[in-house]
Amino acid sequence: MRVQGGVRWGLMLLLMVVLAGLAGGGFWWWRERNREYLLRFQPKVGDTMRYFYEMNLSAQGQSYHVSVFATQKVLKAQKNGLLAIETRLDSGMIKANGGSMAMPAMPPQVDLYRPNGRRVNSGKVVSPIGQFTDVGYPDKPVKIGSTWSERQTAQDGSAIEAQFKVVGRERVGTKETLKIAITVRDVTSPTNAFDMMSGHIWVDLEKGIPVKVDVQFHQVRVPMMGIMTLQGSLKGRLVSP
Repeated sequence: MRVQGGVRWGLMLLLMVVLAGLAGGGFWWWRERNREYLLRFQPKVGDTMRYFYEMNLSAQGQSYHVSVFATQKVLKAQKNGLLAIETRLDSGMIKANGGSMAMPAMPPQVDLYRPNGRRVNSGKVVSPIGQFTDVGYPDKPVKIGSTWSERQTAQDGSAIEAQFKVVGRERVGTKETLKIAITVRDVTSPTNAFDMMSGHIWVDLEKGIPVKVDVQFHQVRVPMMGIMTLQGSLKGRLVSP
């Protein structure tokens, strides 16, 4: 009987430990789901971010593979909070239908960035179709499950809308990041809107810089040709620091 009592009380103690662990795990899950983060793009003057991008694309029987190393360097911080950042193409290769060639040299480009990560001249292009949508952070803190959207309209009347959703917190390399789902839609024609691109971006919690991107292409509107199906992907990662 003593042994049976010991077994019975041992099982009860084990059950209490398991329940306590589940309660602790539930509290951790609840805390993480409700923790708020204020995303701000705030690299320091002199910071240099080097990225590697790889794109695979197939459309109308043509296949392309593009690989690029690019560097961004923070040149200056202005009193109004804007950051002057130089983007430079270090090297690149284009492969198409069995052939390959090095990407031509291009002069560095300097852009001004707002504290929310958006370029000052973002959207001011002939058509937003050829411009990868910047991740513009909302003014208020976000948490897992938070959503927001942004819209860009160009002079030719074409328009795109990017929808964002925070889906989790992940560690990428040595950096703590928020994983953000993104869907970019062509909304030029409200009655015929369609998804152009979808995927995820991982953003560093400390400085608000993208550290990883993984998106897929679906369709695109081509001037004078209409909507064209695409098959492809774009992947990128922060190589250093």
